[in-house]
Amino acid sequence: MSSGITAPESERDVREYLSEMLRWHFGEETGSRFWVGHRDALPFDPVTDIRTFDDLRRFPSRVNELRDVRVEDLVPRGLADEPRPYVVESGGTTGRPKRAILSRIQIERLVDMYCDYVPEAAGHTMLSLFPTGPHLAGNWQRRWARRLRVLYLQVDIDPRWVKSGIGAELQERYAAHVLAQARDVLSTQHVGHLLVTPPLLRRIARSDELRELVRATVRVITWGGARMTREELYEYSQLVFPGVAFAATYASSITGTRALLRRPAGFDDLPTFDPVAPELFVRVVDPSTRAPVPYGACGQVLMHTITRDMFLPNNLERDLAVRVSRGEDWRGDSVADVVPLSEFEGGRVVEGIY
Repeated sequence: MSSGITAPESERDVREYLSEMLRWHFGEETGSRFWVGHRDALPFDPVTDIRTFDDLRRFPSRVNELRDVRVEDLVPRGLADEPRPYVVESGGTTGRPKRAILSRIQIERLVDMYCDYVPEAAGHTMLSLFPTGPHLAGNWQRRWARRLRVLYLQVDIDPRWVKSGIGAELQERYAAHVLAQARDVLSTQHVGHLLVTPPLLRRIARSDELRELVRATVRVITWGGARMTREELYEYSQLVFPGVAFAATYASSITGTRALLRRPAGFDDLPTFDPVAPELFVRVVDPSTRAPVPYGACGQVLMHTITRDMFLPNNLERDLAVRVSRGEDWRGDSVADVVPLSEFEGGRVVEGIY
């Protein structure tokens, strides 16, 4: 099996990786009960009939089954000789949380990616304003700090409570509670790297005290977990926190895969994210047909995630984005100006603070 994330150099590389992963997930000896047991129900042979990532649109979307399926059924049999994988959960933005499994190897790959993407993080004590618990974000960040041999500080956050219909007034009180904890850390510790969600960064930028505390020591800001507009990104990176390196990622919260923000960004540049291939393949599509929209047009984000841990094809995300070319169509799309839908699958989308 593949031992790491390798950027594909050709369409042939992509096809070989896809073929390898399909044999893995639908093989009796290596696949999970979740997919091996589903193979006979498919109107095609996933191993022989699926040739390209765009062919993955033939699969039914099973992402909502992750809310109820037993996590034991998600574990590929091929991981049996490795340390048991972690169970991670979504933040509840679109309803009841989904569960997935993530191997230690995949988490280390994620850390590898961030080390390469944010070299400025080296040598800086981290402060994370991301949730931990069953959520992936704060947990892999701790491993990132360990890899860099830097200290790691964290504020306690419960994102689901903020999204549970508590009302705008209590949401603001909860955000103030989180930022009071951040203020205590920033005023007593030398924090060089701030990991933060956009809703919290907006409040930091509006607070004279917090803004100055960040300016005093922070040299790197890594954001994610919610939307940031072009105007906000320019304002924060160029005007409010000049000289600070900004980095960000975008993806589903449970997959262990990411799209990376292009850096640096000028005022007229839309925040654009490039998926890390071949484990994450993205198309921006017309939701009614799932066919790609023209480049430069807005559509809904369609994700295919294929790692050793997880096979999650044909997942229509709750986000709209502008379709951006990556040069060769077989690489999939990049996405720009990502914005959440107000409603998704009959329910209200609630971002909260994460």
